[in-house]
Amino acid sequence: MMPTVSDKILKRRAAVERWKAKNRDYYLDQKRRCSARPEYRAKMRARYHCQQEELREAGILPRKLGRPRLYDGEEAKEMKRVRAREASARYRLKRLSHVEEKDESEKSDSTTSENSP
Repeated sequence: MMPTVSDKILKRRAAVERWKAKNRDYYLDQKRRCSARPEYRAKMRARYHCQQEELREAGILPRKLGRPRLYDGEEAKEMKRVRAREASARYRLKRLSHVEEKDESEKSDSTTSENSP
């Protein structure tokens, strides 16, 4: 009885995985070199673009890559200004409290030194 195609595929896959496990460093280095080639990158970008187009044609809007934006346009600028104002207020308050603490400690030091002759 001849082995079925799926048996051949499974055996081949197992052999490949054994080779990758045995030659792990070489395999990772090879993968790193291949993925850095400009023609490979162009091919992957083209494939990704085609997949995104297929999803759009099917009516599925793919998620955008990167950090999600909470605010758009003018609202984003206004929120940035608000956060900057709040940060400045916190900084001023911290600086004032530090100066007041320093003044109080200097006063207490001077009163103790005056009292002890």
